[in-house]
Amino acid sequence: MSDVLLRPGSRGVMLLCLDALRLDADSDGPGGPGESAWSANAARLLGHARDRSWSIAHVISRRPRPGETPWRPLRGLGPEPSEPVYHREQPSAFSSPELRAALTGGPPPEVVLCGVSAQGSALATALDALRSWVRLTIAADAAWMPNTEMRGLEGLLELQRLEMAQGCIRLAETRALTRPWRDLRVLPGGRS
Repeated sequence: MSDVLLRPGSRGVMLLCLDALRLDADSDGPGGPGESAWSANAARLLGHARDRSWSIAHVISRRPRPGETPWRPLRGLGPEPSEPVYHREQPSAFSSPELRAALTGGPPPEVVLCGVSAQGSALATALDALRSWVRLTIAADAAWMPNTEMRGLEGLLELQRLEMAQGCIRLAETRALTRPWRDLRVLPGGRS
């Protein structure tokens, strides 16, 4: 598949960091679901998104309860003060009414997803993206997903390949999303 199809354009891109916040008292230490290469790739993708002025949002499973330790970011994935944190009500990131409102009122952005898929949230988000006609790219090496969920996503991609489902979902590696590239210019009536 062409890399051009795997990289979103810089205009109209939103990076969603999924469940990259947790309640642990020490989220700066080692740990987390398989925290290793995926978290380093997610941090690199987040830095790239900030450098390219993508919209960035963080989605977590629920609001902290009274008396709980406040949410803490996984290493390198903390939100900046200008980046909203949405609370999802169901496994899908799009179950957040505030996130849905942010995505309406204009051309739909390309959404790039990274982070932790807790409770099947990456697959649920992909299914909601299909229903909503939102183009979703999952940075596969910048997200932690259980094997069963990854197989579900691969099945969804196969349905798209067979044209049995609309083609709005992609898997891409971080290097394909972050490597330098230039936009093509269309010149009327000739070559440049």
